[in-house]
Amino acid sequence: MPKVKVSIAKADNYEEAQTGIRAVMEPLGGFGAFIKDGQSVWLKPNMVRPLPNVPALTDARFMAALIREIKEQTDPSRIVVADAPYRGYPGVKAFNFEGEYSGLKMKETCEKEGAEVIYLDEYKWEKVEIPSAKVLKEAEFSKLRNEVDVIINVPKLKTHVQPGITVALKNWHGFISWPYRRLWHADNLSQKLVDIFKGPGAMPALNIVDGIIGVHEFGPSIAGLPYDSKTIIASPDPVATDAVASYMMGWDDPFQVEMVRIGHYDGVGVGDLNEIEIVGEPIFQFEDWIRPNMDLIAVYPNVNVIVGGLCAGCKSRVKFAMENILKRGLWEEYFEKHGPLTIVCGVGARLPEPSEDVWYVGDCTQFGQKWDEEGNPRFAWDEETVAERRKLLEDPKAVWFRGCPVWFTALSDEIKERVRKAAEAEA
Repeated sequence: MPKVKVSIAKADNYEEAQTGIRAVMEPLGGFGAFIKDGQSVWLKPNMVRPLPNVPALTDARFMAALIREIKEQTDPSRIVVADAPYRGYPGVKAFNFEGEYSGLKMKETCEKEGAEVIYLDEYKWEKVEIPSAKVLKEAEFSKLRNEVDVIINVPKLKTHVQPGITVALKNWHGFISWPYRRLWHADNLSQKLVDIFKGPGAMPALNIVDGIIGVHEFGPSIAGLPYDSKTIIASPDPVATDAVASYMMGWDDPFQVEMVRIGHYDGVGVGDLNEIEIVGEPIFQFEDWIRPNMDLIAVYPNVNVIVGGLCAGCKSRVKFAMENILKRGLWEEYFEKHGPLTIVCGVGARLPEPSEDVWYVGDCTQFGQKWDEEGNPRFAWDEETVAERRKLLEDPKAVWFRGCPVWFTALSDEIKERVRKAAEAEA
């Protein structure tokens, strides 16, 4: 059985993007192996959230180069660029944001190259069933997938504080509607992402990764750092794409990345490097690429974290907030005005007395812990336990961030708001 191919090419900057795209596609047979003349094509970038100082989006220059190269190698009837960004950042905003790194607006740039831009969040959705899914048994998929002949996944090379990486598989979160994106964004996120690819019409024909400038450390967005990765990766297999990307980002065994391992064993793609043929440039690992971690306790001075049974959802939100504020240099200013902070999260976590400096995180903090007759600890969600804990959580002095998981920026937004108010009070 032939091995699945993953192609790697170098591109030192976005001026070399088209040359790099041509080089990465050549060992795969060029775009003609995936697009026939007269076919329509949907290019799905990562437009999750435009940011002024982090290259979190697929770069507009990369998209322009990709459109040009597709048109030079094939004769498509239509090229559509479409994505559904992050909540609060609708397509009309994300696609018309002037990127700090490119200095370009995605919509204007793609339209100049002759492509059509669709704001997927404003487009038509349809509910579909996914019988072979393990978590996401149903979802809403964009109807655009039924209106094109070829779908090409164009993700960004980034780390992600929760699943570790966000490349080909994670980019397909934007393939489903927002309500379904909010579901199961905790310990089962990786399984959910793999399940999307099992749905009708969901498998892309090709994945081509913008890794010219990536994001490392605490990605995918505000708390991440830019990295000159100078690389483009391409493959028809999204799992293999992520396996190679994760190795290059420092995971010696890609199966350490849960979504790669799940995708492999669920049969969505190939995640074992021994079953992948690397073509183009040899595979390598980026020097000094920083992988994210989820350490919370005894990491941040003056922040005391009390945890119970904590899932990856709220844990990643707390970690994101800590790193976001650290990178913005706001901790010293915050502690000067407010003093030490205690963060409590997880089922059964000990609840200190409420105050403005004690933050309870997540709906699950209302559930407690008891011991059974044999002395084994058990989670307790009986009426009496919940009422007792909610008495603290709903106290007028309490600060309780609700959600399962909480909103990604909820904690960091609260810290920034307190710093802002303190500065205004002194002005």
